[in-house]
Amino acid sequence: MKRSWMALTLALGLVLAQSTYTVQPGDTLYSIAKRFGTTVEALQVLNGLEDPTKIVVGQVLKVEGQPPAPAVQRLSAPFGTLELPREVSQGQTFRLRVRSGAGVTVRFLNQRYAVRGESLLIAVPRLHPEGTYTIAFDAAGSSYSARLPVRAVEKGRQALTLSPDTAALLQPDKIAAELARLTDLCKSGPAEQLWQSTWKKPVDSNRITTIFGIRRSYNGGPYRSYHEGLDYGAPTGTPVFAPAPGVVALAEALFVRGNAVVLQHGLGVCSGYWHLSRIAVKPGQRVEAGDLIGYVGSTGLSTGPHLHFEVRVHGVPTDPAAWLVRAP
Repeated sequence: MKRSWMALTLALGLVLAQSTYTVQPGDTLYSIAKRFGTTVEALQVLNGLEDPTKIVVGQVLKVEGQPPAPAVQRLSAPFGTLELPREVSQGQTFRLRVRSGAGVTVRFLNQRYAVRGESLLIAVPRLHPEGTYTIAFDAAGSSYSARLPVRAVEKGRQALTLSPDTAALLQPDKIAAELARLTDLCKSGPAEQLWQSTWKKPVDSNRITTIFGIRRSYNGGPYRSYHEGLDYGAPTGTPVFAPAPGVVALAEALFVRGNAVVLQHGLGVCSGYWHLSRIAVKPGQRVEAGDLIGYVGSTGLSTGPHLHFEVRVHGVPTDPAAWLVRAP
């Protein structure tokens, strides 16, 4: 009995020891992820790392298990039961659940949404000020409201120097027109949710060159914009795959984003793949997770071969890394 207890204690000690890892000289997030059989994105989200390229010797990282599910609050409204998170973060997506026999409209951060079925996804704009905001529900002649805190997330800054040919693509009218078209595409699509599990990585690369949400300056200008996706560095011609089931809404060359593909995944969710060297799908085509959709390139406003991968919810950009760890 004593020996069994000691063995059990030792086994538990090993499990506990493996729940964290102290960064050693020469470590990278990729090498740590490979060692523990996980992914760079999972470590990034699990540890709240704003920049996965910046880890330091002696830093203690969580290395196993999924990040905790967001804490939720359940409220009783006059028309049914509501379930929503206790707080949300800039640039993140959250899910509302509404159990009601009536059609429900939600108002949050100056936007209005209609609940389809019993579920609604909302993305918090990356640059929306932190604070506590009212989220309102209307149904069957009744109204109900709650308070929802928005937490700030610091992502840092990035100064880019563009060649004259690339800088020539920074034309405000064309940028605005292209963005408006993409936003409209991401507000439409299938009413039902097409994915059933966490999304897959769209490219076989662990080299994240630019994270979501970092503030950007071009050629010494002001930091007015931010990076709306997740960039993977990879050689030209590297295959790009659908991370989740969807319908191809766009597959063509765009002015700023170069050769581009947009997939609609339902519930107002879409994903985008920019700067491709070649496109392998056509509009209207249904794809499954893992299907080939294109190849890495450097077309449009790009400083080198990479895949820009982004996720939008009702047209609002949201952090793709979270979708690769636990899809909302």
